[in-house]
Amino acid sequence: VWAARLGSEGGRIIGGVAAVPHSRPYMASIQLDGQHVCGGFLVWPKWVMTAAHCLIPSPSVRVVLGAHQLEEPEPSQQVFGVAESIAHPRYDPRSVDNDIRLLRLNGSATLNTHVKRIRLPPPRVDLQPGTVCSVAGWGDTSNYGEQPRSLMETRTMVVKRSLCRTLWRGRVSANMLCASSPNTTLQGVCAGDSGGPLVFKAKVYGIVSFSGERCGDRRHPDIYTKVSNYVGWVLRGCRRSAPGCSPFPGDTAQTGRCKGRKVPPAAVPGPHRTPGLP
Repeated sequence: VWAARLGSEGGRIIGGVAAVPHSRPYMASIQLDGQHVCGGFLVWPKWVMTAAHCLIPSPSVRVVLGAHQLEEPEPSQQVFGVAESIAHPRYDPRSVDNDIRLLRLNGSATLNTHVKRIRLPPPRVDLQPGTVCSVAGWGDTSNYGEQPRSLMETRTMVVKRSLCRTLWRGRVSANMLCASSPNTTLQGVCAGDSGGPLVFKAKVYGIVSFSGERCGDRRHPDIYTKVSNYVGWVLRGCRRSAPGCSPFPGDTAQTGRCKGRKVPPAAVPGPHRTPGLP
C-alpha cells in the first residue's frame, strides 16, 4: 500500500494478505495517468475521502471504485473524474497535520454489491489503545517496491498517543491516530497506501497519512488522520458543494458503540518540521 513515508507521502501494506475480492466495497483507487498513486474510500455516492497530501490537481486524475485487481478489466469497476477537490484549509505539508481531502466525483456511483459507502465515526471519539483495526490498499508489499496484483489488507493496533509522540519525537498532533503491528512481525502501511481507511467495526476512524522509513517498524508507528475530528468539516464541505450528504440512518444513536472515549476539540498545533527519522 502507498503512504507518506518519512518524508514521502503515502504508505504501503506490508505483512498483509490478499483481501477477499470485493469484501471492502468502499475502497477507491486514485490514479494519475492510469497509475495507482493513492487510496481513498467512498463516503457518499459522489464523494471520496483521501489524504490531503495525495492529490495534485490534474485533469488526468481518475477515481476507480469496485476494484480488486487494478490491472484487470473487471466489470465491477466504476471510473470517475474529479469535479472538485477540497483539502482541509489548515492542512500543513510540513507537519502533515490536518491531512484530509474530499473529492467530488464527476458522477454518482451506483451502489451495489461491489461499491458501497463506509460509515463515518461519531464526532470527537478516540479509539482506545490496544484496539485492533484493519487497513487495506494497493501499495507496495515490501521495502523493495514489489507491487501487489490485488487489494491487500492487514491488521494494526492503536498505540497510545503519548507513547507515539515519544517515539516520533513530538511530531504527533491531537488530529492524528497511531497504530502499529499487533505482534513482532513487520506489518502495516508505508509508501503507497496513503489516503486509505483505518477501519474498526465497519466505520472509518483514520486516513493513512505517513509512516517510518522502514515499513511496519513498531519503533515508528504508522500515522493516520483522526477522522472523528473532522466529521463537522466533512459534512459542511459536502453540503455546501452538493446536497444529499447525510449520515447513515441510526449513526447518531450509535455514538457510544465503538468503545471509544470522547475527547475535547483538538487544538491545531503550531508548525512542525517535515516528518523525518531521527
